[in-house]
Amino acid sequence: MPIENISPTRISLIQTKKTLKLAEKGREVLEYKRDILLRELRNSLSEAEHKRAVLTEALLVAYQSLREANLAQGSESISNAVLGSSAKINYLVDARSIMGVTVPIVKFQGAGDTKPDYGFANTSSNLDMAFKQFKGVLELIGELARVEGTTFQLANAVNKTQRRVNALKYVLLPKYHDTVKWIELVLEEKEREEFIRTKRIKSMLEARQQTNSFF
Repeated sequence: MPIENISPTRISLIQTKKTLKLAEKGREVLEYKRDILLRELRNSLSEAEHKRAVLTEALLVAYQSLREANLAQGSESISNAVLGSSAKINYLVDARSIMGVTVPIVKFQGAGDTKPDYGFANTSSNLDMAFKQFKGVLELIGELARVEGTTFQLANAVNKTQRRVNALKYVLLPKYHDTVKWIELVLEEKEREEFIRTKRIKSMLEARQQTNSFF
């Protein structure tokens, strides 16, 4: 079905062909963007799966060290040591762009040199080890948050881009193609009618000239 409110003129034909060309170029650009985003999404999904596995393993190790510290010192002693700590959890949250898609940057601050600040008189090396391991867990949580946030944003962008590609490919482009064909058919029909009309006028004029010459 041709696009409504378009007159079948040569100017309209030229304009519609230009619009059709732009729409086809837009579809190509969107398909290129979609393909890149899909590649980034696959990479992000793979990275997220790996980060979750690493985090799960790190949590198991850290909780095992904490259990050993509890067995060695008792849960009350561990609780008192933890309550006396002033360690804080800080994350740097920022953003970057992938093909125009905003994705998060999440980094745990001070993961490199943070040390236990509780008293060492009534604590054991098991607690120190648990502290160090849970610090690593916090860093991994930030990395997983970054990757999963990126995955969500990329998946959303892929869906939106694909919908735009589908709208161009299956709705707008067919309409523009149909409109071009319709205008061309109408113009061809007008040309045929004009040709026939011109031929009839020419025949009438020739017949009139012959009649005038006879008399």
